[in-house]
Amino acid sequence: MIDLLNRALQQQLGLFIFHAHPNQKLVKMSDDDLASAGDLLPRFQLVQPQRPHGSVVFGDQSIAGAVLMPHTDDPVDRFSLRIIQDHEIRTWPLPEAPAAEYLLFTRQALTDNPLLRSLLKRTVVAVVGLSGGGSQVVPYLAALGIGEIIAIDDQRADQSNRLATPNLGWIDALFGIHKVTAAKWRSWLINHHVKYTGIRARVPETRAQEALKRADIIIGCVNNLHARSDLNEIAWRYCIPYIDIGLRLITDEHAPDDPRPLSGIPGNQFKAIPGGPCLWCTEFLTDSKLQHETGGRGRSYLQDAAGRNALVAPFNGTLASEAAAEVLRLITGISYSQESRRQYDGFAGTLHEFSVTRKANCPLCSAVLAAGDPIWQPIYSTKE
Repeated sequence: MIDLLNRALQQQLGLFIFHAHPNQKLVKMSDDDLASAGDLLPRFQLVQPQRPHGSVVFGDQSIAGAVLMPHTDDPVDRFSLRIIQDHEIRTWPLPEAPAAEYLLFTRQALTDNPLLRSLLKRTVVAVVGLSGGGSQVVPYLAALGIGEIIAIDDQRADQSNRLATPNLGWIDALFGIHKVTAAKWRSWLINHHVKYTGIRARVPETRAQEALKRADIIIGCVNNLHARSDLNEIAWRYCIPYIDIGLRLITDEHAPDDPRPLSGIPGNQFKAIPGGPCLWCTEFLTDSKLQHETGGRGRSYLQDAAGRNALVAPFNGTLASEAAAEVLRLITGISYSQESRRQYDGFAGTLHEFSVTRKANCPLCSAVLAAGDPIWQPIYSTKE
């Protein structure tokens, strides 16, 4: 316990005690559990007053416990708990359902039944970037019956978006409609029961960050590495699975004359699970890449001196559908056991899977994972 308290103080983290009461559907804290929590939680709070501390007991379908929030004296006993394990998101307490529905969900996870609909309905998914990829992800999520879609983008639609997606049309471009507004209407037309929250901001602006903290899953559909770096850090701070998709077109740089011939349509689809490899572990993000990008690569998929745009809507659609499928796989627990990153080849129409591993010396994983909100320590000075 002393070692844990020292680590909590050093890393500015809270302390939680977990144990299980197996074979109990509706679990509750025993008298010993309550006495232990009443004794230990205030001591934890003395060591680290700016973090929550708790004692939690698991049952088969429920949880019970006490959580002492920062700067409070009375613990709360009503809360939910999310665990990410083996590429699956499980949230306690589980929805109420007959035993037959639990069995059906276990054996045929994609079968439409009340239990699966309940799991989807209570899931919050954030989509960052509503251009080619993100604007196509949102309708998929609405069709799945996701409980809340948080859409984050500060831009208005323009003519170039019409070639990148079927979901931003001529009328959106003509009136310069905000992308979050356009996505809201399309979401509503598909499923008017889905809660939609539009945030006109950029990551890492405060409004965007506060919205992302509520998400169960984050999908990044951004067009630059700096935004990906910010999203990966936010996901790691709050232990939120992060799905990243992206697409670009490249030309033959050695060609003598313009326009240079198109040489590739590479794309990326990566599911980053907190505790596993991040974008830095896979070297998708590096300091040198971020430095090289500084100054902005521009919004165009194709770097064309004449300012022409490219028809990439169907390629974006492939990656968008895979991102929505990853959400479904996370919620239902059907997924690959190995950590992997997928490389998309638009010429061949294929997704190649590459195995990736977490780096022991990764700065993001070692310093930021599960760190929560930054704690700003006051600096005191003395005057002579």
